[in-house]
Amino acid sequence: MVRPALAASRALSVLDHFAAHPEQSYSLSELSKALDINLASLLSVLQSLTDAGYLVRHPRRKTYGLGMSLVAAGHAALTRHRVVDRARRELRLLAAESGCAYVVSAVAGDSIVVLAVEGRLSGRTPEVWAGQRLPLLPPLGQVFLAWSGPGEIRRWLDRIGPGMRLPAHLDTAMSAVRGRGWSANRDTPGRTALGEALVRLSDLPQDARLRRRVADLVTALGDDYEVLRVEPAERYRLTTLSAPVFDQHGNVALALTGTGLPEISGARLLALAGQLITRARSLASEIGGRPPEVNGH
Repeated sequence: MVRPALAASRALSVLDHFAAHPEQSYSLSELSKALDINLASLLSVLQSLTDAGYLVRHPRRKTYGLGMSLVAAGHAALTRHRVVDRARRELRLLAAESGCAYVVSAVAGDSIVVLAVEGRLSGRTPEVWAGQRLPLLPPLGQVFLAWSGPGEIRRWLDRIGPGMRLPAHLDTAMSAVRGRGWSANRDTPGRTALGEALVRLSDLPQDARLRRRVADLVTALGDDYEVLRVEPAERYRLTTLSAPVFDQHGNVALALTGTGLPEISGARLLALAGQLITRARSLASEIGGRPPEVNGH
């Protein structure tokens, strides 16, 4: 496998950091600390990005921010991936009906990238914003991995610890997600703590202690993270409700996720899940998407 050039990897880290904090400006030392890149190497990367217009440098404060070249790049990307804009419109309607927020996300490497947020987040919901990157660690991202083959699931598990076995409760949860086509995660104290740690990790993505903290919290989520069976009369407090948008190869291209839901009945949960699946299937049809053939699970 070809290893990426170090300078290119550093430039991507810089752009990812700014994409996650689009309204912020940072000094050289602040970026160096956040990204764990030495000052001399980082200065060279920043100079190249500034020369190309991807970043701008404030003449007095000596801080860096996003440049105009990224506007053109972003517009081109949305032109290529029009389904994201359509997803935003669909989720805006759902958000207005349900009073919660909806998120469009995708997997990029070992991260889940938030592409858009529609609606209003509740006070008890960890902050989420477009451009945010969350680590793709088990059991996070079940809606992306539930239809994957053994190799992809193996790599997912290895992000917690090399050689980690697939826990029985996680295998059961992913089977439930595959069977019904959506994922519902309970709102627990452990999940709240994880959400707060993930927000901090977005600011300090290279912080080894924080990454270990996130891994520990993920591992400790327990067997009841995923709602396996919904009873219509029971009450549920959820942190997320997600459905996949499949591409033409049967892979999960996007996830549509409701977050900040109030406590709801099982009947209401099933109704919201049905609405989300309907939107997801409509979006999939626009890109020639199809559900995968599930074998070997």
